[in-house]
Amino acid sequence: MGSRRKSRKAALGILYQCDIHQDWDAEKVAREYFGENDEVGKEESAFALALADGVAEHLEEIDSQLALALTNWPLDRLGYMERSILRIGAFEILHQDFTPDKVAVDEAVELSKIYCDMESSKLINGALQSVIDRKAAGNVPGLSGEKLAG
Repeated sequence: MGSRRKSRKAALGILYQCDIHQDWDAEKVAREYFGENDEVGKEESAFALALADGVAEHLEEIDSQLALALTNWPLDRLGYMERSILRIGAFEILHQDFTPDKVAVDEAVELSKIYCDMESSKLINGALQSVIDRKAAGNVPGLSGEKLAG
């Protein structure tokens, strides 16, 4: 497994815990997560924390974009895993220049194949493609342009 994929997997674990406990202090949750998980190296944990922090910092904007993309499903009806995967993918699409949008979608779909069912994979693919389309059309109000260093 590549280091970025390991990082996304770790970020997923962090965001899953944040969502369950409604505690969006990703750094605190990450310390607990990494304390229990020795599979993640220093480089992977730094990128995972950057992803989790970025999602937590932009949570309202990300959830707003996902709500627009999920026309038939309220975000709160999705499982914690699906929601967390969508948030990581949307963050990468909206706030990272170094991750191509297609890669962000593919990585999210791959995570969903591991942790969710096939229907979830299709939903995640479609929702993130909708975020890409809205971004390309300039329909992402408040997009800060702030990018996470690669």
